[in-house]
Amino acid sequence: MSTSRGRTGAKSWQRLSFGKRQTRSGQLSSEEAQFRRWIQIALLSFQVLLVTFLIGWSSPGQDLLTDPTPGRWIELLAVVLLIHVGALLLSRTLNAGESWPLGRSFMLLSGFLIANWIILQDPSVSVMLLPLPLLGMVLGFLLIPAQAILLSGTAVVFTVLMVLERQLQINAVAMGLAQFLGILVAVQGVQKVRTRTRILTVGFLAGLTQAIGNLLLEPLAFRNVDFTEFVMTTPLQDAMWSLVGGISAGVLITSALPFMERWFDVLTEIRLVELADTHRPLLNEFSLLAPGSFQHSLMVGQLAEEAANTIGADGLLCRVGALYHDIGKMFKPGYFVENMQGGENVHDRLTPEMSRLVVIAHVKDGKSIAEEERLPQPIVDMIPMHHGTSVVEFFFHKKAQQVDEEEADRTREAFRYPGPKPSFREAGILMLADGVEASSRTLSDPTPARVRQHVRNIIHARTSDGQLDECELTMSDLHGIEDAFVRVLSAIHHGRVKYPGESENRSASSKTENGDSAQDDSGEGNRADTPVTARRR
Repeated sequence: MSTSRGRTGAKSWQRLSFGKRQTRSGQLSSEEAQFRRWIQIALLSFQVLLVTFLIGWSSPGQDLLTDPTPGRWIELLAVVLLIHVGALLLSRTLNAGESWPLGRSFMLLSGFLIANWIILQDPSVSVMLLPLPLLGMVLGFLLIPAQAILLSGTAVVFTVLMVLERQLQINAVAMGLAQFLGILVAVQGVQKVRTRTRILTVGFLAGLTQAIGNLLLEPLAFRNVDFTEFVMTTPLQDAMWSLVGGISAGVLITSALPFMERWFDVLTEIRLVELADTHRPLLNEFSLLAPGSFQHSLMVGQLAEEAANTIGADGLLCRVGALYHDIGKMFKPGYFVENMQGGENVHDRLTPEMSRLVVIAHVKDGKSIAEEERLPQPIVDMIPMHHGTSVVEFFFHKKAQQVDEEEADRTREAFRYPGPKPSFREAGILMLADGVEASSRTLSDPTPARVRQHVRNIIHARTSDGQLDECELTMSDLHGIEDAFVRVLSAIHHGRVKYPGESENRSASSKTENGDSAQDDSGEGNRADTPVTARRR
C-alpha cells in the first residue's frame, strides 16, 4: 500500500484536495508562468555578465584574461550577482509593485552603465558628469517611485564600483552619496509634472543637490586652502560639474520626453494635459457633431476628477478619460437623448433590439476611434469599461413589456454591454461619474439630501450588479466618492433668487412644452425613476 502511494507521488489527503486537480487551462497558465520565469532568469544572467565586464574591463586595450586575473573576474562576478539578488529581494520587501518591468529596467541600467564606461575612458573628465540625474529623471517618468529609487540606488552602487576600479584617489563613498541624493530629488521631482519648464527646474535642483552634497561630504578637502586657490579645488569643480550635469539632464529630458512616451508607452502628466486640450481636432469635432454628449463629458470629467482627488487616485487621468469616453457617439449622435434637441425620438420607430445595437455600438466605435488616434492605452481601456457589462435598462424594460416574464429573464443578458468591467480605480470612478451625471439632470428639486440619496442609489446599483468587483475600490473609497459627487452636484444645482415675473414665464413655458418633456421621457428614459443606464445612452 505504501509503495503504491509512493508511486503516485501524492499523499491520500492531497488526492482529495480540489486544489491539486489542475485543469488544462491551469496547466497552460502554469507553463506560461514558468516560461516567463526562465526569460527573467536569462535576462538577469545577461545583465550580471554585462555589468561584470563593464566594471572590470577598464579600457579597450585591456586583456580580459590576464588583467585582472581570472580569480579577480570570479570575485567581481560574485559581487555583481549579490547586488542584483539583493536588489530583487529588496523590491519584494518594499512591495514596490506587483509587476516589475525587468526587461525595461535592465535595458535602462545597461545603457546607463555603457555611457558611464565611455565617459570614464577619459580620466580628466569629472566623475560628477556621469548621467545619474538623467537616469533618475527617466526612471521617475517610466516607473513608479519605489521602483525608480531602488533601480537608481543599484546604478549608484555599480557606478561606485566602476570608479573604484579606475580612479582610486576619489572618495567613492562620498561621491555615491551625493549622486544618490541628486537621484532622489530627480525621481520625486518629476512626479505630477504638468509643464516642460518644470522639468528644467527639476534638473537644476537635482544638480544643485549633488553639488551641495559633494561639498558637504568633502570637508577635509578645503583644509589649509587659500581663498585664491578655492576656485581651483577639486570638490568645487566637481560641484560645478554636478550643476552642469543636472541642467543638461533637464534639457535632454525636455527634448526627448515625447519620444520616450511613444517608445515605452507611458502616460505622463504632461501628455495628459495635452490630451485634455478641448481644441484638439478630435474633441473639437466631437463638440460640433454631438454637442450634448460633449457637454455631458465635460461634466463627467469634473465629477470624476474631484472624486479621484478625494480618494488619492489620478484625477487628471479621470478627467481626460471622461473627455473621450463617449466619442463613439459621433457616428450616430441623433440616437442619443442629449443630442436630440427636443425633436422626434428616433427610437420610437425602432424595435428594442435595434435600439440596443445602436446604443451599444457607441462603445465599440469609440474604442476604434481612440485606437486610430493612438490615444494612450488607459484612455482606450476606459471607453468600454465606463459601461462595463451593465444592462441597457430602458430598452430591456421596453422589450420585457412585449414578452412574458420567463422570456424576459432569458433576454436580459442580450441587453448587456460587452464589457470588460473596470479593472483600475480611475475606470471605476468614471463609470460612477457617468451614471451620476446622466441621472442627476432628472432631479426636479435637487436639494443636498435628495442629491446624496440619488448618488447613493447609483453607487449601490453598480456595486450590487458586480460592476466594481475588479477595480479595487474599497468601501472607504466609495464613501469618499459619494461625498465628492454630492459636493460637485450641489454646487452645480445651486439655488438663486427668482427675478420678478420669472414664475409666470416658467408656468407659461411649462404648458407649451409639456409635449416635449413627455417625448423625452419616452425615448431614452429620461425619467427620474428609471435606472441611469436607461436614461443616458
